[in-house]
Amino acid sequence: MTTASSVRRRGVVCGLILGALLLAARPASADLILFDKDGWTFFTDGRINTFFSYGQGNDFPRPTPNNLDPNVSHGVVGEGQPFTAGFPTQPQGFNGKYSAVRLRSGFLGSIIAFGIKRQATEWTSIKSYVALWQTAETNFRNRDFDVLGKDNPYRSFDVREGWLAIEGPWGALVAGKQGGILGGISTEIDFLYGHNYGLGLPCVEFYFPSCGHIGTGALGNGVAAGFTYTTPSLGGLRFKGGLYDPVRLLGAWERAPYPRPEGALWFERRISPSVMFKVQGEGMYQYIAIKENVREDRVWGVEGGARLEAGPLRLGISAYHGKGLGSYIALQNAASTFDQVYRDMRYFTGMYAQLALVFAREQFSTGIGRVMGHLLDSDKNGHVVLDDMGRPMLDMNGNPIIDLTPAYGNSNLKYQTGFSLAFYHHVSDVLVLGIDYFRFQTDWWGARNATLDPTTSTVTMLQPGSLPGEKQVVHFLNMGATFHW
Repeated sequence: MTTASSVRRRGVVCGLILGALLLAARPASADLILFDKDGWTFFTDGRINTFFSYGQGNDFPRPTPNNLDPNVSHGVVGEGQPFTAGFPTQPQGFNGKYSAVRLRSGFLGSIIAFGIKRQATEWTSIKSYVALWQTAETNFRNRDFDVLGKDNPYRSFDVREGWLAIEGPWGALVAGKQGGILGGISTEIDFLYGHNYGLGLPCVEFYFPSCGHIGTGALGNGVAAGFTYTTPSLGGLRFKGGLYDPVRLLGAWERAPYPRPEGALWFERRISPSVMFKVQGEGMYQYIAIKENVREDRVWGVEGGARLEAGPLRLGISAYHGKGLGSYIALQNAASTFDQVYRDMRYFTGMYAQLALVFAREQFSTGIGRVMGHLLDSDKNGHVVLDDMGRPMLDMNGNPIIDLTPAYGNSNLKYQTGFSLAFYHHVSDVLVLGIDYFRFQTDWWGARNATLDPTTSTVTMLQPGSLPGEKQVVHFLNMGATFHW
């Protein structure tokens, strides 16, 4: 059953995912000047796009039967939980298969943005910018979500960006709602070489349009209120650092009292008019704690990537690793990110490569990526039960009490893998036609073998090995057009 709180939670997560698609890099077109007088410049940019998207493949998998003891059951992590693991095809799955057609916005939604800039002094300029986002599809496939009153978060524009920038020879200071730093290079690669004018992975079939390769090896950078500073270029070397509004994992890690630092260091050099390269490293760290006891932890992540452009060739590669990141975006509140009972953070590793060939008005793109969710020891062998102070609880013999449920009760995310193909034709400088294909596969680790004790009707001992891991494959074919200015 969908509750108001779960809808709000989905909105927050999906909003972050869409925010991950927003980059500092813009399409090649320049800002459209609407007004320029007495030193004030008022400008706009944006895009409108709509895609026909057909998905066909497997329904969300049912748990693998336990042949040792059919009375022991488990769940598959991700079912009914957006952006967790797999593709939640409800309610379009039938007889183990999925088939559905949607009309969606593309990798970026429909955007209209406005800005004002002015030269404050001879060496300093000031710029403000606000970007409004919206999507084409009927949210949740329910017309009520398009027409309900002012409190409905799904029918109005989303203010995705809203910031003030002060720039000069000393660098740039930006304050306000803006893109995050960790995940920036992989999202940039996907945007520039993969799905700028396409759709890719639709993320969740009932909500918002697209993730491109995010969730299959590319990490989304998200948006948040923050203060960031970027240095001027020193022979192509630049640094960007920021403090962002901290993120809580609602219902679990509720305390996040300190701003979240993020940073990136990159070197970019254009060797000739047709050859350039960029190398970038990023990092993020956030203190987090459970409000009702003394348990605390740290979410962290690092990412590295590179871009190469040589004549018609465009190549980008990236990889990330960290604790508590999630498969789509850092600090993703999902069952695959941390154990839902004991809240232990899992580790994630993602790898992504994207290739494009650009000839005049044509672009051919192909990409592949995979993210891996690492198992906790408790996912394999059960969890030591803790008291309210985070200390192990002991039995009558002084041995730690082990809860075996985390090991046999769930099959956790192992891989999310994506493969993409795309072709884009620039009809003009402002209109692009696109067709792209995306193959999305999810693999699960499989739950531990277990049997019930006939005297207690409970699992008192795990059996050797694990059940075969579940798998889901869905294919998407997307066709549409993008008008941008």
